[in-house]
Parts: sequence; C-alpha cells; structure tokens
Amino acid sequence: MAVTWKKLAYEDDVMAKVLLTGKGDIIYASSIGVPAVLPIGTDDYILRVATDIPAWEAIGAPAAHTLDAHTAAAAAVDFNLQQATDLVFKTVANVAALPVADIAVGEPCFATADLSLHICTAIV
Repeated sequence: MAVTWKKLAYEDDVMAKVLLTGKGDIIYASSIGVPAVLPIGTDDYILRVATDIPAWEAIGAPAAHTLDAHTAAAAAVDFNLQQATDLVFKTVANVAALPVADIAVGEPCFATADLSLHICTAIV
C-alpha cells in the first residue's frame, strides 16, 4: 500500500486565492511580506514601475525618427540591392569649392553653378 503525505500550509504562510479577482491579475509585494494585486491593464498599455510600485500606462506616441537623428554610419550601408530614392548628393556652389578633405574615393559631389556631377577618383 502506497502512502502519500502532504504538508499543510497555514493561512499566515501563503497568499490567499481571494487576492486574485480577475483573469490577468498580477501579485506583487507592496512591502516585505505584504502581497498586493495589480488588476489586468487596458489593451495596449505597458507595465511601468514608479517609486517601486508597478502600474499600467498608455504607450506614448513614438518619437520622430529621422536618419539624421542618429550618428553617422561607421561602415558601409547595405541596401540589399534596393534602389535609393530621393537621394541627394553632397553639393557645393562651384567646381572650385569641391572638397579636398574628409572625402573618399568614389564619393560623388554636385556643383550647382554649372550643374556638373563629379566623382572623387584619387586621393593623393
């Protein structure tokens, strides 16, 4: 004959089921040894912590995202064989203003005075 023993927990040693009143409720410690319940949040809300207490908060609108809001690329940018549209080359007023520093072989530059496109072919 098999015998099974189970340890009984006293009410003071466990969290009561009555804390959970709805599907999705979250139990957290409001202080050491004191359980509290955070009811399920509203759809599309996120869980945040403010002054050690969890709370639901509406997701804010995303910040404007522009490429110039980031640091410059540190390596080649792979376009995955996709066409770059609305691309503007570096521009200068005239041929005399073509850059001589901080450029790379293959870099294009457009001179607006005579509407001419130039490509850097060597840096000596």
